[in-house]
Amino acid sequence: MARPRDPQIEERILGAAQTLIAETGYDGLTMEAIAERAGVGKPTVYRRYANRDEVVFALNVAGSAPVEQVDTGSLRGDIRAVVRAVVPTIDSPAARATLGQQIGKAIAEDRANQAFLETTGGSSDVYMVPIWERGLARGEIDPALDYVTARTALGTAVIFSLALYRLDPGCVDQIADMWVAGVRPGATDPRS
Repeated sequence: MARPRDPQIEERILGAAQTLIAETGYDGLTMEAIAERAGVGKPTVYRRYANRDEVVFALNVAGSAPVEQVDTGSLRGDIRAVVRAVVPTIDSPAARATLGQQIGKAIAEDRANQAFLETTGGSSDVYMVPIWERGLARGEIDPALDYVTARTALGTAVIFSLALYRLDPGCVDQIADMWVAGVRPGATDPRS
């Protein structure tokens, strides 16, 4: 029977990767350097991650979810709280150093795309699905809308506004408000 994974080793690996990215950038990040900085053998790192991209995906996922579930009592309040909570994870040296390469690989390679969708792309479901379900129950969301499409539109708007266009982080409130207006019942009706 295999031993369970030690969460402290995971933390050391991800911490080492984060430090190395800040020091050397994404291009200087290697599995060997991660293992050395974490104080573990390369096989230990490779048992958990196939390559540096998977380490960086895991690092970004670990920092992207709000610590607690968000429930302000309204869709607008919930979405504003969520986008404010993710600002530090997108507007960080590690994210700026790696996001472009990750997205480029995810667009170009099927394996990288699958890893991106399972980690960075889908990690928000932990807190977004309950928000979506409450919004539907309160009548704040058009039930004809597709959740994944709506979630993706919100995440893309926030990520690209902060990482690519380098807008002031305060822009996320406006993005949240526009998104909430766009998912309300009747908002997508071409007659309105």
